[in-house]
Amino acid sequence: MPDLDKFFSPRSLAFLGASADHGKWGYRVLSNIVSGGFQGKIYPINPKGGEILGIPVFQSVSDVPEVPDLAIIVVPPPSMIDTIRECVNKGVKAGVVITAGFAELGEVGSKLQQEMVELARKGGMSLIGPNCFGILSTPAKLYSQMPRIFPPIGPIGVVSQSGNVGLTISRRAMAIDFGCSRVISTGNEADLHAEDFVQYLASDEQTKVILSYIEGFKDGRRFFEIARQASREKPIVMIKVGETEAGASAAKSHTAALSGSDVIFDAMCRQAGIIRVHNLNELMNVGVGFICNPLPKGRRVGIVTLGGGWGVLAADACAKLGLDVVKLSDEILNELDSFLPAWWSRNNPIDLVAGAMGDEMLRVIEILARWDKTDSIISLGIPVPPIAFAAYPKDEEERKQRVQVVKDAFINAFQRIKEISEKYGKPIITAAEMPLPQGEHSLEQDIIRGVSKLNMHSYTMPDEAAMVLRAMAQYSEYLQRLQVPECMKGL
Repeated sequence: MPDLDKFFSPRSLAFLGASADHGKWGYRVLSNIVSGGFQGKIYPINPKGGEILGIPVFQSVSDVPEVPDLAIIVVPPPSMIDTIRECVNKGVKAGVVITAGFAELGEVGSKLQQEMVELARKGGMSLIGPNCFGILSTPAKLYSQMPRIFPPIGPIGVVSQSGNVGLTISRRAMAIDFGCSRVISTGNEADLHAEDFVQYLASDEQTKVILSYIEGFKDGRRFFEIARQASREKPIVMIKVGETEAGASAAKSHTAALSGSDVIFDAMCRQAGIIRVHNLNELMNVGVGFICNPLPKGRRVGIVTLGGGWGVLAADACAKLGLDVVKLSDEILNELDSFLPAWWSRNNPIDLVAGAMGDEMLRVIEILARWDKTDSIISLGIPVPPIAFAAYPKDEEERKQRVQVVKDAFINAFQRIKEISEKYGKPIITAAEMPLPQGEHSLEQDIIRGVSKLNMHSYTMPDEAAMVLRAMAQYSEYLQRLQVPECMKGL
């Protein structure tokens, strides 16, 4: 393995293909590196010299006064071989080739790509790309990508063969106020492959979960072996496209990827502990679920809901996904009867029929979490006091005060759910609509940000909560299978 720290913690970088033209990649990517606050030295390279963004431009890499740790390359394909040769001669060991126009275009591009890789490898230089959007490494404040997006530092690591999918994941993470550790667009994978970065993120302290988008494998066996080891350290949640003939054809023209057998990939996921999902919503939902919750020990679920329909939907979703909606015991029924209204459902899901909110709903959640027959809880609704549903005052000052009261009520409810989850070591997955007045989008965003600071999240639909729990149960079962039985210890 090459020293991947040179990609993600460089002390200096050379930017080959720097341009003063605001419409070119050579300006836009360089501008993002500067605007993102990269603390190392930046050496723009352009034969014309001069100055760009207030930084002196060098005419060639050989003129740079030190050996840069990293080269970001956006030169046109016909100039690529000479550019790589310059980097090799200078002693640069890591390069990100953003430029497109290689193997994804056919035989001519493939030959150029192969020549580039052979030259780099002979010189001991490792490459990401070509045909990628760049990389983000938030601990280093390195944002070497074309779109102007700067996710904060956080627990989500991304390995994507598609640049725009990587950016979508970053934007989705930012929308719910979660940050990213590294976002890696691998492109055509002419040299380094997706599994190299899965392996890196598995040992990266900042990364808590690995989200990945894959179109195909250069070496399926190697990917399997690395992923199997990496998933012992942290969850890997993955989309593998190309399930259909149309998707496989699109993947080949996008990154020159060969999709392979979908049946074989499913089997590989089961053996390697990879959690496979099928769309970007699932990818983000499951990833956040792993970040915010302890793993369930099994598949037994208790459900509490403020309304019956959501409870039915959740029960159906759980059953279809292989989760066990457990039957309530007489002891639990008696305890709930002691304080719930007479019309509650007396069944799991526990339907409160909008007759219990706030502290009473929290009490139900804790009873389910304390019960030794549940491994996880789904809360459909947020246990806030009735004032959260009351009409808002017309007076502006009184309205501001009410908004603050409501915000505090939501944050407090999630804080108490978090405490119950930690006390009993069980995941409590919330799915709910926030009962806010029309037009209060900023308040909803404030609540989302406040909840994320507690390392929590609320999903929007009951089936999402069930799907997240199923994924977490799968991963928990995988880790349990890896444990050595007591009778085998010491042998």
